[in-house]
Amino acid sequence: MLPVRQLARQLGCSRETVRRAIADGLLKARKVHAKLWAIEADQRDLLFFKARLEHLAEVRRFRSSLMKTLWQVGKLKPRRRKQVPIVVVERLKRPSLLSVGQGIGTRTMPIVWRENEGEGHCPACGIALKVR
Repeated sequence: MLPVRQLARQLGCSRETVRRAIADGLLKARKVHAKLWAIEADQRDLLFFKARLEHLAEVRRFRSSLMKTLWQVGKLKPRRRKQVPIVVVERLKRPSLLSVGQGIGTRTMPIVWRENEGEGHCPACGIALKVR
């Protein structure tokens, strides 16, 4: 019977990982106190859990090295910044709000006007918009 903190230190992982394993049912434990869990797992369960942790660490290391080599070879490119779409509004009066949706699901955002160009954000996705 081990406390969560001691088991985490023994396995070399975080307490949150052990708590998540308890919640998922990978480790058997009972609550001793409000903040104290007692692990009741036998050696077989602990070995399976440790093997799973080692496998996940190995997968992370492999993916990290793969992404690093892909970046060095030039197969990966940095993300491009999204270009701001231009919306032309032809009215006598400048609009003051951008609205998306109908009825109760309508979302609106204000337009800030600077000389002949307005700036705002899409109420649904938050992308920057320019209005002329």
